[in-house]
Amino acid sequence: MIIVKLMGGLGNQMFQYALGRRVSLLRKTELKVDVSFLNDLSYSHTSRKLELDVFFDDISIATEAELAKFKNIQESKFKKGIQRLFPFVFPYHTIGERLKQYDESIINSPKNSLLIGYWQTEKYFLQMQEVIRKDFTFKKRLEGLNRALAENISSCNSVSMHIRRGDYVHNSETSKFHGVCSPEYYYEALEFIEKKSANIQLYVFSDDMEWVKVNMKFDVPVTYVDNNTGNQSYIDMQLMSLCKHNIIANSSFSWWGAWLNNNPDKIVVAPSKWVNDATINVTDIIPVGWQKI
Repeated sequence: MIIVKLMGGLGNQMFQYALGRRVSLLRKTELKVDVSFLNDLSYSHTSRKLELDVFFDDISIATEAELAKFKNIQESKFKKGIQRLFPFVFPYHTIGERLKQYDESIINSPKNSLLIGYWQTEKYFLQMQEVIRKDFTFKKRLEGLNRALAENISSCNSVSMHIRRGDYVHNSETSKFHGVCSPEYYYEALEFIEKKSANIQLYVFSDDMEWVKVNMKFDVPVTYVDNNTGNQSYIDMQLMSLCKHNIIANSSFSWWGAWLNNNPDKIVVAPSKWVNDATINVTDIIPVGWQKI
């Protein structure tokens, strides 16, 4: 049994699932998700819920009894030390993320491991990307306005632009850690794509569209996609993935929108500064071939 602790919104949960999926296949064992952090309101993090159900009709959730098998090791420094030296003494392993860049040792996690981290790099699952792409197939067909948007997106040289604000602005801890991409970044990213691809049709996605409409102006045809809110917000990722090219924020949500884009000639522009703390090594987050600005 491999268990991944889910933390954060849909994009983060997808990274966590993708790592767990690879490890579980390598170990030929089942994969389960731990939703205890999502349900614990004592933390100051942005409130989230299980969001992977946009892909799966049923996803196996670890029970309290199963999680309890890992709890004693998590709470005991002595047992953690013994486990590192003699991994077979305790049959259950709690493995936390030590680095923000790719850590090869995580792939070799043994059976009965609880994996705790964000794991934000495709290097953890690139070798089985076709499995991940199949897993991350949105289960509901687009309808109404979203279906019309998808048809328009598919019929033109569409470029998605994700302008992430929300808790990056209004939650002090989140704002301090992540920061927001400046309008200048988005203008420069758009100019980069314009130099390489003609007749662009821009599709803007944001969790603060009123701010975008007041503060940002574009010299290309633009559609503001603001109809997906609440439990329908995931559809923005689905629509982004259908665009020919992508301009992403420092956000795992639009990262996945770009990664799921199957256009072999896609241009993806990503911010060179992913977090505010320059001492955190995030070089593995942006895939090879994506342009950093």
